[in-house]
Amino acid sequence: MRKLVRGEVGTSTLEFALVLPILILLTVALLDVARAMNAYVVVGSASQEGARYAVVHPTAAPSQIASAARERVAPLDPAALTVTPHYYDSAAATFVPWPSAGIPASSPATTGVLVRVDVSYPWSAMSAIAATFFSGGTGTATIKSGALMETRR
Repeated sequence: MRKLVRGEVGTSTLEFALVLPILILLTVALLDVARAMNAYVVVGSASQEGARYAVVHPTAAPSQIASAARERVAPLDPAALTVTPHYYDSAAATFVPWPSAGIPASSPATTGVLVRVDVSYPWSAMSAIAATFFSGGTGTATIKSGALMETRR
């Protein structure tokens, strides 16, 4: 019996078995945070691409602007992406939804028209540790980004 108590044959195996679950959990949490950061960057790029498309094509339909933004979300699900284009109406002094025929010809032509494209994406965490950091522990968050550009007529 004394020989078993003093022996250190399985000590490193036992320590490894105790530490391994913690290391795996931290690795999965780190990967989850990296996924969230990737989604944030991709959503931001999609909003910029949508705004650029709207500036270059001021008569485009909202569905065309959304398609241009969805083309740039390679690792994310394009169907889950919500794209909302707006333009600045100086008469109302506010951003209004993009009309189906594009920016109206009655918009001011001398100063240019501001175009804003808002993009949102529902993101969910895979690990419980990352879920505690995103949206109060529910594990789901809506990643939002917007881009503002000016078109010249």
